[in-house]
Amino acid sequence: MSIHPLGSYEDVPDRPGRRARNLAGSEHGFDSLFVTENEMDAGSSIPLHTHSVEEAWVVTAGELTVRIGDEQLVVPSGHVVRVPPNVPHAVENKGTATARAITTAPWDRATFYADATTYLEGVARSD
Repeated sequence: MSIHPLGSYEDVPDRPGRRARNLAGSEHGFDSLFVTENEMDAGSSIPLHTHSVEEAWVVTAGELTVRIGDEQLVVPSGHVVRVPPNVPHAVENKGTATARAITTAPWDRATFYADATTYLEGVARSD
């Protein structure tokens, strides 16, 4: 068994105002799930996309507006929202302060954006 230190936040490629660090992922030996801690500055967003698996967003500071299908949900700190598989969704920080959230999905983090994500708007992530 291995113990791994948590890394520092890094800028997310192609997502201005967004930083993330992996809490549990492929670099920690997990190949069927990942957990990521995210920071989103005011005005930052993630364009409309889908995943072939479900995804959870746990907002831990501030609030995020999450579009899931035709619904717009304001998710405040201390709340979780489930994104079902294959449902178009987008995330935006419409507040004035940086928001934080933990995300998780049952997929290998190393291939999640290439193999489990389809972008319907905007630029696809390059990592």
